[in-house]
Amino acid sequence: MPSSKLSQVEYLVNLLGRKRNVVEREVEEDPDQPDPDNNYSDTDFEEVVYTHLTRDEMIDQLHRKCSSGDWAMNLPPIELQYQSSTTEQQDECLNDVIETYLETPELKFHKEAHLNYAKKCLTAKLPSGYKSLDANHPWMMYWLLNSYLVIHTNDGDQTLDEDTISLINDKIESCIVDDGRGGIAGGANQVGHLASTYAAVLTLLLTKNTGTLLRIRDNLYTWIVSLKRKVKYGSSFIMHELGEYDTRSTYCALVISSLLNIMTPELIEGVQDWIVSCQTYEGGFAGVPHTEAHGGYTFCAFASLFIINKDPQAIIEQIKFDKFIRWCIERQTYEGGFSGRTNKLVDACYSFWIGALTPMVEVLHQPHAISRVALKNYILRVAQVESGGFRDKPGKSVDFYHTNYTLCGLSFCEHEYHLDENDEGICLALRFVKKSTGSTTFTHAINPVFGIPTSCCKMLLA
Repeated sequence: MPSSKLSQVEYLVNLLGRKRNVVEREVEEDPDQPDPDNNYSDTDFEEVVYTHLTRDEMIDQLHRKCSSGDWAMNLPPIELQYQSSTTEQQDECLNDVIETYLETPELKFHKEAHLNYAKKCLTAKLPSGYKSLDANHPWMMYWLLNSYLVIHTNDGDQTLDEDTISLINDKIESCIVDDGRGGIAGGANQVGHLASTYAAVLTLLLTKNTGTLLRIRDNLYTWIVSLKRKVKYGSSFIMHELGEYDTRSTYCALVISSLLNIMTPELIEGVQDWIVSCQTYEGGFAGVPHTEAHGGYTFCAFASLFIINKDPQAIIEQIKFDKFIRWCIERQTYEGGFSGRTNKLVDACYSFWIGALTPMVEVLHQPHAISRVALKNYILRVAQVESGGFRDKPGKSVDFYHTNYTLCGLSFCEHEYHLDENDEGICLALRFVKKSTGSTTFTHAINPVFGIPTSCCKMLLA
């Protein structure tokens, strides 16, 4: 039974799964606990009472307790008086994040727990709740394998055991449609799909299965060309036969073609014009022209320009670059992470979708005001779960998707890049080289355009 201090309504809300504060958790653990105002020592009381302070007082506590470096969370300078469902959700999220920061004052990385999480999920049978991902088998393979390989270990370029690698390769092989003539599907006996093909190609590169990639790449090229469509403002690609087209599908087609070394003038003709047309008045990019800018679509569009172009200046001149930079900077929230759209909540997956834009901008020799320190704090103190994996925000569960993209975001916090001057004949996307810092890191360097370790990106260029 709940404490007498909790109303029936509050108790029912707790049963429905609302994130509970420290006091509520203490009460539920010991239903006979006396009034905390009269029974806690000074030390214990300090740990539980801050959830009843004002937000300003909680921030003061946060600054006083912070021992994790030169960043501490601050409040927005203006508090909105008008309340709506959006502002209420933002207030709740902000309070949960502040509480989590107070509970997690240090920057720790639970390496073994994350490695075990990824390996276990790769080899164990998934619960029935994962049936909704039956069309996402290559994606699950990519998210989990990439998460494992991004983490820096004492073994250098570590890999999984041969049995696990064989399981992964067999799973991808079962999704290949007619030896690549129909692309790669999200599952066995399904329709080939550009997004599934993208994830499958990345996975095969991670397992170093160049044999399969070389076998199917010519057929994949023919299939991708068959998906190209002339549309208003230029050319794009549909996701599958009779499917939709947007900046995601275009990005997927370009990534596959560049990594498999099958990029041709026929393939990219008109594509850049269409991508540029997707930039919005805010400065970010939408899925299609004249719609809302979004973090995922913006990443796909901007990364695609790195695949198409060999000259850094060409990208700057093609788009409204100053507006683009401003939109990216505005995505960093007061919590330290990123949101995906204007007036949306922080979400750890945008550590990649927005975070990856930072090294891309920086290699264009442009200043960028995004705070890596703030992002690293959000990742390690809020999104990280000690038992393994990463979550969107407090109150959410860990999952494969957020684990992978948050780890990639952590990599961008730890590494800086420059463009290889010896490779000017290839696209900008394949010229990213990690700068040597000599400092200890939790992660390997990730190519920001492709989302896999830089060492995996040039396997098929010869």
